[in-house]
Amino acid sequence: MIKKITQFFDNKLGFSSKTDENEASHEDKLQLATAALLLEIARSDFDIAEEERQSIANSLKTTFKLSESELNELLELAELEVKEAVSLHQFTRLIHENYPPADKKEIIRLLWTVAYADNVLDKYEEAMIRKISDLLYVSHKDFTHAKSLAKSMAGL
Repeated sequence: MIKKITQFFDNKLGFSSKTDENEASHEDKLQLATAALLLEIARSDFDIAEEERQSIANSLKTTFKLSESELNELLELAELEVKEAVSLHQFTRLIHENYPPADKKEIIRLLWTVAYADNVLDKYEEAMIRKISDLLYVSHKDFTHAKSLAKSMAGL
């Protein structure tokens, strides 16, 4: 698994030095953690709707400015990571330690966007977003603001 992730980063970025490799792979790990959290929300109600998959793809592509092939590789790796993960902490810790508060708020908004993508907010989706929000130390005010913003963007 680690080898496949390393190969993905090497192929995607064509590293030229160890410093570049460390900086680039660090950013890619953050992207992978974000993608994994988005997938966790889609999976939390035990039914991943096509609208949720599309929302995840659109969010990742737009947020990280990915090409179609980069997006597909990131999603494939994120699905593997989610299947092997035993908790959310491996993803949330990485994000919490490396993203500023504004980026964390944006991730919470993206999670709400995925939850509302199928026009049904399941109690498990909401509970999962609340848990992730707490693990990222996002305030309740920002949590509810992100929810309201995503809900209005979904036209609900």
